[in-house]
Amino acid sequence: MLSNPYPWLASALLLIPGALLAIAAHELGHALVAYWLGDRTPRNRGYLSLDNPRKFYSVYGLLMMLFWRVGWGERIPVNEYRQEGAWQKLAYALGGPAANLLLAIVFGLATRPLFAYVNPTTVVLSPIGYVATILYAAFFANLSVMAFNLLPVPGFDGWRVIETLFRRRYPRFFMDVSGRQLQIQQVLILLLFVGQFFAGNLLNVVLVPFYAPAATVILGTCSGYIGLSPCLPSAGF
Repeated sequence: MLSNPYPWLASALLLIPGALLAIAAHELGHALVAYWLGDRTPRNRGYLSLDNPRKFYSVYGLLMMLFWRVGWGERIPVNEYRQEGAWQKLAYALGGPAANLLLAIVFGLATRPLFAYVNPTTVVLSPIGYVATILYAAFFANLSVMAFNLLPVPGFDGWRVIETLFRRRYPRFFMDVSGRQLQIQQVLILLLFVGQFFAGNLLNVVLVPFYAPAATVILGTCSGYIGLSPCLPSAGF
């Protein structure tokens, strides 16, 4: 990025619409599931409408999306006491990733016939090139947000799934992890930052189990984006 910033800047600009859509869709997916489970909190707080989309976004999550191509939004306020059974907790945890996967399928299928025109390294494109690249960027952003939030990290959707399945068996462990959630997240971010100087972008490795199969099925190939290519071996842009 420092040696040749132009491709990275061009790809960041073309990614913005898809990133905004992916993050909002993720949080709206959680809100819709909570509402379907009988929790009126998201509706009462205005999270089932798009009249003020800024409420879905976290500044840090957006910056992560631009710099590291992964991100998150502001957590939706819900009444977790409404999630009584394990299946309800699982449905809520997976509501956000499911919304991203659905949009990734839509944008991926729209991108397939135009994939040859995709070029996120420049903003000087033909009209069909702009359409193809923005569609692909939206496809990538949704899969990236889905895969990142499915990681088994405390505070993420993937951890909520694990906690739902195993908390009754290991209550003390999950209680201890919950009390140290912020410290664990800070350590992991530090490891990712330091690791890129020695082993490259570790996100390319940890996102593979969720990103690569979905990308291959939807698009017909596993292709990444400038700054993130979780396909192993590294492929695409």
